[in-house]
Amino acid sequence: MNRILLLLSVVILIIACNKAPEQTTSATAPPTATTAPTAASATSEAAPAAASATSAPAAAAPAAAGAIATQETNWKGISAAVTEFRRKGNTLTAKVQIVNHGLESPQAEVKFDEVYLIDTSAGKKYNVLRDEKGAYIASLRSGWGDRWYDTMKPGESYLLWMKFPAPPPEVKVISLQLPSTPPFEDLNIQE
Repeated sequence: MNRILLLLSVVILIIACNKAPEQTTSATAPPTATTAPTAASATSEAAPAAASATSAPAAAAPAAAGAIATQETNWKGISAAVTEFRRKGNTLTAKVQIVNHGLESPQAEVKFDEVYLIDTSAGKKYNVLRDEKGAYIASLRSGWGDRWYDTMKPGESYLLWMKFPAPPPEVKVISLQLPSTPPFEDLNIQE
């Protein structure tokens, strides 16, 4: 009987120790006070904790941390988060974190001729800049001058960047359009 109680205590301790890091890794939930679980609550919490660990990879949380705006894409399980949208001199740099928070491995593709900024108030469209050879000034797939693509495994992320001509200084908000993604409306331009 004492061995069973000792074994049960060790199991509860292991479950409690494994559960503590899960609570502190969440980027979106504020910290909460925790109490040591009782034997009854530890065993009832073990099954939901195991189920939630398999339903979504932990790598999905960093995309939302520090994001200016986030959208789900038409690529299954993939979201896009604008992490930087900065004007410097005559250019505007946009950085977008692509994250697969799903359970499949879809291929995501961004053709930079389909990416643009739109100033709805002035009715002006800004395309991604190109170099003297015609290649886009952006995150390009090796060997390609016009696109980025990759098969994204669950939990993987990739930081895309692209440069545009900067709108006039009086323009403070503008929209970003990426392929297979709803528009990021009225993004504040960082200076």
